[in-house]
Order: sequence, then structure tokens, then C-alpha cells
Amino acid sequence: MTTRQKHIPTLRFPEFNGEWNGKKLGNIAEFTSSKRVYLSDYVDQGIPFYRGKEISELRLGIKPSDILYITEKRYEDFKKKYGVPLVNDILITAVGTLGNVLKINNDDKFYFKDGNLIWLRKIKEDAGFLEILLQWHNRDLIKTSIGSTQKALTMVELRKITFPFPSTREQQKIASFLSSIDTKIEQLGKKISLLEQYKKGMMQKLFSQEIRFKDEHGSDYPDWENKHLSDVGKIVGGGTPDTKNSNFWNGDINWFTPTEIKSKYVMESRRTITEFGLKKSSARLLPIGTILFSSRATVGDLAISTTECTTNQGFQSLIIDDNTHSNEFIYYWIIINKNEFLRRANGSTFLEISKSEIKKIAIRSPTREEQQKIADFLSAIDKKIKLVSTELELAQTFKKGLLQQMFI
Repeated sequence: MTTRQKHIPTLRFPEFNGEWNGKKLGNIAEFTSSKRVYLSDYVDQGIPFYRGKEISELRLGIKPSDILYITEKRYEDFKKKYGVPLVNDILITAVGTLGNVLKINNDDKFYFKDGNLIWLRKIKEDAGFLEILLQWHNRDLIKTSIGSTQKALTMVELRKITFPFPSTREQQKIASFLSSIDTKIEQLGKKISLLEQYKKGMMQKLFSQEIRFKDEHGSDYPDWENKHLSDVGKIVGGGTPDTKNSNFWNGDINWFTPTEIKSKYVMESRRTITEFGLKKSSARLLPIGTILFSSRATVGDLAISTTECTTNQGFQSLIIDDNTHSNEFIYYWIIINKNEFLRRANGSTFLEISKSEIKKIAIRSPTREEQQKIADFLSAIDKKIKLVSTELELAQTFKKGLLQQMFI
């Protein structure tokens, strides 16, 4: 004899008890789609016409770009004959990226592509709760998809799915509570975006000398000097020890590849090499503070090493002369001038920029003291972005943990 599983969540508000009841999606909402829109219906301006891409962006709080439009008249025709999405209706992406869920939260006019999106309306449960439930059970939605070449969700299959639901009052409290966390997450995301925009604007102004720092006496620093990157330090390539020789690998020396360059600082590589591997290859041991610069395939990714390390041949790393230049100043200068590196890169299979081309790149350089002030200013913004990003990650982790315990 099997014991029936009870539909009771692990974490719950104290005023609620009892089991959640299983309900078919087809019984709690009307499933439909839009009516076909043809290429001749599109216009340059008018009512936004969304596909799955735009719905996925809106769900993440991203303002859609490069969208299509239909005329106001066409929209009003659809509204009169078939209806249009209203506040608290739900759209689900059904082709391409499957199972992204968006609840309509305002009266903004828009229409959407038939087949790409499934439309839930006349919802009998709390729409906010249902949106969270469907997104949490995204995998269950995707399991119902059909097709071999391109998977798609269908109204027929989605209607059959059964999920546990609490009382309407409990649904509303759960949705309201999680919505407050979503608001916090959205605010943190916007704060990061604003800080990144501010940083980009300040970099442009600092390196164009539109904004200048003063020295400790309030006086102007000397004019910036014309130099080349060959003047700021050594440019060093990398290498790969024989991958078939186990004596060359799993040692104590970090060995980076371009795919590992994802942040301003790097400390530990996924793979390491031995002293023997270093001696038997063209890899070079780079000192702490070296700017690791990816020079092939993805040209221009860079990071500052906080440990001694080596790289593969996909790099032309810069060992900066600390007496005359700040490695962090050069790091930020490269970011703002990345297009110059791309312009000098060439190749048919993948882009690559050579050491000789990097050496020739011109740079205007202030005094070492002014470089440090610029680097410190931009680093302070980066630290703030990192701090807010950590807050965002913690909020997202907190929400995920709640979802695991509050939903069945």
C-alpha cells in the first residue's frame, strides 16, 4: 500500500494550514493565442508588436529594442474582434526560448505574434501567484513541448498539467511577499546599470581630458605625453605545454585561457602547469599585476592577475613598468580604446592582433601621480558595482531558497 504524498509546502505563513489542492491549468484559465499578423501589417511606428524575444526581455525588466509595430487601426480591429491582453493576463513563450512567463501589469497597448506566445486570460486564481508558479515549474512546462527540429509548447498539452494551489488568500499573500523581493532585485539591477553608465561616461571624460584632477596643492598637472604601448612596459605572449605529457600539467603555476577572463582581477586558473612544463613551452611566467589581454578570437578581454601566472598563446599580456605607469590606469585605458585593438586585428578564421601591432598603438599618458588618481577613482566605482552585484546575487539566492520551500 502506497502513502499518498501530501501537498503541503515546507515554509508557510502561520495563519494558513491544510493541503494545497491539485488543479488543471485548463480549468483555471482560458488558453488562446493572437490572430495572424502579416508582413504587410508592419509599420515604422504605432502599437508595439511583441514576439517571444520581447516578452522574455520584459520579464527580466529589460526595455525591448528593435521591436515591430502595427497601426492603431489594426490594433483596434483586433481588440474589437478578438480582444487584446489586459492587466493580469499571462503570456508564455511557446517557440524558441520556452516557458518564460509574463503577467501584464499595466494598460500599455501592445499585440503579439500568434504561435510564438500562449495567452492565458480570464484567470480564476490569483494571477501574481500563477505567474510565479508557472515560472517556478518551467521545466514541467517544457516537458510538454512537441516537435523534433524546433520544440514548441501547445495549448492542448499545457491545459492538461496539474499543479497544487492553496486558497486564494494564501496565494495573494505569497505573491505579495515575493513581489516585494522582486522589487528589491529590480532596484539593485537598475542601480548596477546606472553605476555602469556613470562609469562609462566618466571614463570617456577622464581619458579625453574633459575632466582633470589637481595635484595636492590644487595646481594643474603637466600636459599628457604622446607615447606608444611599447613605452609603458613589456608585451609578452603565451604558450601551451604538450597536453599529452602529464609531467607538464597539474603543477603549482596558474595557466589561464581567454575564456577565464571574466572580471577585473583573476587569481586562480582552472588548469595549472609544472615548472617542467613552463621550461618546455613558450609560456612565460608573468609577475603579479600583469594585464592579461586576449589577442585572438575574442580580442580585447582583459584582467589583472593578482598572482604569478602563465597564459596560453591566445594572449599578449602587458607587464607594466610600475615606475612610470599604473597598471590599473592602462587597464581602464584599454577598455575605453578597445576599438583601436579591434581595428588592427585581422584574420579569416578568427580575429587576432599581433604583438607588433599592439606595440604601435598610440597612447596619451599623464604623470604617474595623475594616472593613479584616475585609476583610484574608477576603481572606487568598480568596487561599488561589485558591492551592489553581491547584494543582487544574495537577494536572488534568498528568493530561490524561498521558492524551494514555499512551493510544492
